[in-house]
Amino acid sequence: MGVLKGVAAGAAVISAIVTLCLVPLFLLLGPERVLVDNSMEAGAIWIWMAMVVCLTAASLGGWITHRVSGSIGAVVGLLAVVVLAGLLDAGYHQWLSPADAIVRAQASWIGLLVGMREPLWYDLALPVLMGIFVWVAGSGRAMEHRPSPGRHR
Repeated sequence: MGVLKGVAAGAAVISAIVTLCLVPLFLLLGPERVLVDNSMEAGAIWIWMAMVVCLTAASLGGWITHRVSGSIGAVVGLLAVVVLAGLLDAGYHQWLSPADAIVRAQASWIGLLVGMREPLWYDLALPVLMGIFVWVAGSGRAMEHRPSPGRHR
């Protein structure tokens, strides 16, 4: 039960950070600065800002997962969830997204945010990098709290 609780806590932290940072960031910057010209393609500024936010969220999510569960198995579970969800999202954005059907001038901000297209390298690299950050943060916390030989707590 602790493993599921840890994975759920880590996933909730990642989702909350990404949502609470990227949505206001999109609204503050506006589509003029986020999207390239009159297309639905994400610009370089958005890609790098989103990457920083997502990798920070992955680090905190991995740390929280181990903190809540005390199990490296929960960290591996969160890693699997993050990579799988990220690759599914990449597939949606690359092949199933109705970005061509969206008329930018008539779309709401949420339609623009959801329908925006990132480059393929970003869509494939981000889930893998987030998985690495989850692992490093979660396993780093596990090593930090491992009892040293000969010492009992």
